[in-house]
Amino acid sequence: MTTTEKIATLTRTAFVYNGLINSDLDSRSLSALITEFLEINSGNTRPLLLRISSSGGIPEQVTALCGLLREVKRQKHPVYVHILGQLCNFSNMVAHVADRVFMEPTASLTFEQYRVKICGTPSARRSELKYRKELFAKLCRSVVARSKNKLKLKEVMSWKSKHLTAQEAFELGLCDEVLAMPATVAKPADAQKLEYPLIINDTFTNFAGIYKMQIELNTWLERPANDGRPIRVVFTSWGGTVVQALSLYGLLCEAQRQGHHVTVQVVGEAYSCALWFSTLALKSGEVLIDRDAMFMFHAPSNDNVGTLDELDEMLTLDDAVFEQTCALLRMAEGFTDEKIVSWSKEPDRYMTASEVVELGMGTLV
Repeated sequence: MTTTEKIATLTRTAFVYNGLINSDLDSRSLSALITEFLEINSGNTRPLLLRISSSGGIPEQVTALCGLLREVKRQKHPVYVHILGQLCNFSNMVAHVADRVFMEPTASLTFEQYRVKICGTPSARRSELKYRKELFAKLCRSVVARSKNKLKLKEVMSWKSKHLTAQEAFELGLCDEVLAMPATVAKPADAQKLEYPLIINDTFTNFAGIYKMQIELNTWLERPANDGRPIRVVFTSWGGTVVQALSLYGLLCEAQRQGHHVTVQVVGEAYSCALWFSTLALKSGEVLIDRDAMFMFHAPSNDNVGTLDELDEMLTLDDAVFEQTCALLRMAEGFTDEKIVSWSKEPDRYMTASEVVELGMGTLV
């Protein structure tokens, strides 16, 4: 029995978080929910499951969240962390506190050198620098501890724009299980009557909008009354941030593992990182493409500032993330390696619904 199956048999409480771990309202809300979990579940051993994707955060705030999760463990509640999209820099410490960590096959971990700004007199700056070095060392020590010393502290502290796929993280001991892509889920006979509609009409740069959608879906998935109900994703997006897209992608894959048939219906546009979004149901559910829908492929675009060496490292990281998303496109038979490489060197490539269907991306309706 896998970790996921074991957790599914328990009466758990599952939270989802997607964003920076800092002092904003979302971070405070997550801490409040965990605190409330402790109050409500005093005296039992109910597990806490945190589904998370984060592009980093303020070290002191991450430390506070980790301390709260350790208190959950001290009160005999197992803590499980499910990485939906990506954990970056200090947000990795959250996973390393957990009893068990499992990752979507599309998820990844990234690490960069800690960038800080120090001000004041020379003595004040030296003091601040010493403090920041200790914070960074704390992150690196947590990574080494999670790996059960497969990694060495000196090695981790030297990482620059390090990208680890889910499989690489597993091999290094940084996660306990890489979840499989969802298998085929049968569509109920009365699907239209039962379907839960999830309307995606936004960009993946609208962090608040995507996070709200994930909270609603996570809550829906945890209600026993919804067991086996199908989901219809009515989809229009102009692209946006890959990490945000992967986070929602991962949660919908988890929905299918729990037995929910997913239909992805592209009704408008699927541009940039939205292009590969329909592949989450390509082999396990159903993908319907409206005849007037439009699609667009391009290599990822980003803005970087740094020294020449830093820019070289950032480009290496971007290449790794692009390869990760190209693997999703290859799920459609027409998206061959040769085609992806060739198109990556060209300007934006727009495609009609018929052209995308010919590449094996879904069914024309």
